[in-house]
Amino acid sequence: MRELNQSDRNSLVLGQKYAFATVALVLAITSFISLLGMEKSILAIIFAWLALRPEPGPRLMDRRRWGKVAIALGIIHLILMPMLILLNIEKIRAAIELLKTLQEGR
Repeated sequence: MRELNQSDRNSLVLGQKYAFATVALVLAITSFISLLGMEKSILAIIFAWLALRPEPGPRLMDRRRWGKVAIALGIIHLILMPMLILLNIEKIRAAIELLKTLQEGR
């Protein structure tokens, strides 16, 4: 790998800081949304997809597998959570009714 001159190094660091600021803003906005944790899976898929896109260049070469794993785990979570909720809907309803009963003091 070639040595980075000061200008290249500054550009690289500035690019990373822009990325961190963007991710921080997106996470702060989504912190007001609660979808049973699925919002984090959606963000993981979006950011991994952005990292793996070939354009704009340069193409991500190192840690490409990390992006693919992030997409896979995000998709698994997005499939698993609704499935678990649907399979346990009666237990969830019973728990809600029990909580209502406890709240009313009966």
